[in-house]
Amino acid sequence: MGQGKGNAIVKPENPEKCFGCGPLNREGLQLSFTYNGGLAKAETCLPDHYQGYPGIAHGGIVSTLLDEAMAQVLMFRGILAVTARLEVRFKKPVPLQEEIRVRGEMDEKKSSEKIIYLSAWIEDEAGTVLALGQGMFMDQTEKIVENKEEEDT
Repeated sequence: MGQGKGNAIVKPENPEKCFGCGPLNREGLQLSFTYNGGLAKAETCLPDHYQGYPGIAHGGIVSTLLDEAMAQVLMFRGILAVTARLEVRFKKPVPLQEEIRVRGEMDEKKSSEKIIYLSAWIEDEAGTVLALGQGMFMDQTEKIVENKEEEDT
């Protein structure tokens, strides 16, 4: 989500170029998520240009994977929100050039109408958790839709 006129938040004109999930962003992660039973799921194999230390994904990329998984949960539910807080726990190195799974889900009990809590994790093919994320998102659906309608008129 980007900043629009003043402090209003507007839906991106071209989400196909989103760094996390945009299919037209050649430098991006190009993640493709499915959603079932409250769980957003994606599989990926990170290329070498996302390297931190040799053979290991950069921590910023790991954080992005977790943030994207949480955001996808909201998008599948029709909620347009922005990340307000993201906490990441790095448990084991996330490898490059190996299949990993990214998962995200919403904490229904903790969430309210405007503040939404989510969690995400990255695991290897054996199911070992490599990184965990906890996020707090602010629902901006009304602002985004309202802004979009104003731009369209």
